[in-house]
Amino acid sequence: MNFQNLEYFLETAKALNITKAAEQLHISQQALSNHILKLEEELGCKLFDRRRGLQLTYSGKQLYKSAEQILDIKHQALTEIDDINKNIRGELRIGIGHTRGQAILPIVLPEYSRSHPMVEITVVEGSSEELEDGLDKGIIDVVIGYAPFLLSTCETIELRKENMFLLVPKSLLEEHFGKEESERILSLHRKSPDITLFKDLPFVLLREGDRIRTLVDREFYHKNMSPRIAVEIRNIQTAFALCAEGMGLTVCPEIYLNSLYTILGKDSYIQSKIEVLDFYDNPMEDTIAIGYNRDRYLSRVAEDFIKLTKEKVR
Repeated sequence: MNFQNLEYFLETAKALNITKAAEQLHISQQALSNHILKLEEELGCKLFDRRRGLQLTYSGKQLYKSAEQILDIKHQALTEIDDINKNIRGELRIGIGHTRGQAILPIVLPEYSRSHPMVEITVVEGSSEELEDGLDKGIIDVVIGYAPFLLSTCETIELRKENMFLLVPKSLLEEHFGKEESERILSLHRKSPDITLFKDLPFVLLREGDRIRTLVDREFYHKNMSPRIAVEIRNIQTAFALCAEGMGLTVCPEIYLNSLYTILGKDSYIQSKIEVLDFYDNPMEDTIAIGYNRDRYLSRVAEDFIKLTKEKVR
């Protein structure tokens, strides 16, 4: 079976549109149709029902499942052979959350790219669930996020520990409590961190499903708090900007707060508009880790990335 015909079939099956698939593959519609016809002739069956648009036949659906696996095995085999031949080339697909990406990638990727100029790098940003699903399916090579990872086949390497911080907009605090009471509450919290002091204030939080939101919700649960959520945001920079303008409190991971590359980083204008407080009342640290699928071949380029990330992030 011709791998190219199989790849072209898979792209067409995903798009269910010859025009769109041909554009993705950078070939003519006629050339793509010829590849599909050759594959159908080889298999002795129709793969697409063309009577109502373009739909997969039963045979097409079965081949679709197998094609992904076949091409994935091919990719792993070629990567391993390339490593055996000691060619530092290939592709690296990194999965990382929006928050950690802004703080971690600028200190790792430029140096990695300089030392691996022949490696094609793809960064996939998404929720922990989306990234671990990609790791499971072989769409992603390595994932950076909070440990523990939920994927059972994920090999985890700890990068660093970090704390979470509560960000309180000064304007909202004084508006709600007044100047003197605000100073008293801040003094109480600094002596003995207690997020319930702010239970009546609104919060700006990341959406459910984000790992930071999961950690925050866990702490609210332990404190028997049901905070009023003013708005849920997917992008953490937006959450921090809204917090600074008094819309609500938010929660920030240490690596983001101390980064030179983020909107809320060291010496930023936004930090002058907020109070940065401990989020946990007991010493507690979350773990940032990098993970890969132990059931899949780990390329040399991925190994090199893991090694450099450990050095830089630690």
